[in-house]
Parts: sequence; structure tokens; C-alpha cells
Amino acid sequence: MTPGSSLLMSLASPPATVRVDASLSEAARRMGRAHVGSLVVVDDAGPVGLVTDRDVVLAACLREPDAAAPQVGEVASRPLVTLAANAPLDALTALCAQRCIRRVGLVDEAGALVGVVAVDSVVQYLGGQLGDLARALGREFAEERAPTATQRTFGPE
Repeated sequence: MTPGSSLLMSLASPPATVRVDASLSEAARRMGRAHVGSLVVVDDAGPVGLVTDRDVVLAACLREPDAAAPQVGEVASRPLVTLAANAPLDALTALCAQRCIRRVGLVDEAGALVGVVAVDSVVQYLGGQLGDLARALGREFAEERAPTATQRTFGPE
């Protein structure tokens, strides 16, 4: 991380957006082009929610044959759940667990949306951290078991 950045921002993606009145097909195309699984839904006033690839698929597949295709705003989760970009990691994990969500918008001090962080990125980060600790412990255990020429024996042999 660079000075002045936060862990959450280092795990976040820039917010990809779609208009509230866009079609589900447009949302799917945008997700595909951006290689993301969610889009921040916006109207003229700013962010209003989040639509996921799952939302799009379920809305498309469960629609009655003669019903009009819903717009993004009709299937999006509202409101967009946000957290301060400089919040600690445990604030994010608590919020996600409490709300049963996988993605959170990150906002700066002025309240502007600056990123979207997914639980997937957090799990990948924490997995790497745990792997580093496991390797360090493995080296320590190996060193303790390996006899050395300078190793002293304590007590009777």
C-alpha cells in the first residue's frame, strides 16, 4: 500500500456504473466489458443501488413470458450500502456479515463513491496473509527440529 491509501481501497475496484433505467441486457454487456460481477446503479442524483450478475440472470429467467422486461432499477438492491474508504477491515467484514452482502461501495470524506470492494477480494487477501504466517511457522518448526553443531543439550542425556 502507498502512504495515504487504505487497505480497503487497495482491495477495491473502480465503480462501474449503469443507469437505473437501463435494460438488463445493457447491464450484462457492461459487466462483461468491465469484467465485473456487479454495477453501481445511478440516476441523475448519483448512486442509488447495486445490481449483480445474479440479479440480472434471475430477473431474466424468472420473468413471465408475456411480461415486459424489467429495467435495472427494478431488480437492483437499494440503497447502495457504503462504508468510508479509510475504514478498518473489521468494519467491512462486520457490515457484510450483518447485512448478508458481498459488495460494498467505498466513499471518501465528501461522500463521493470511490470504489467497490467485494468479499472475494478480502478472502483472497486474508488467505495470502494466512499463507505467509503458515510458511513462517513451518520454517520456525523446521529450525527447531534440525540439530545444529552449536546446539546445547540441557540436563542428563
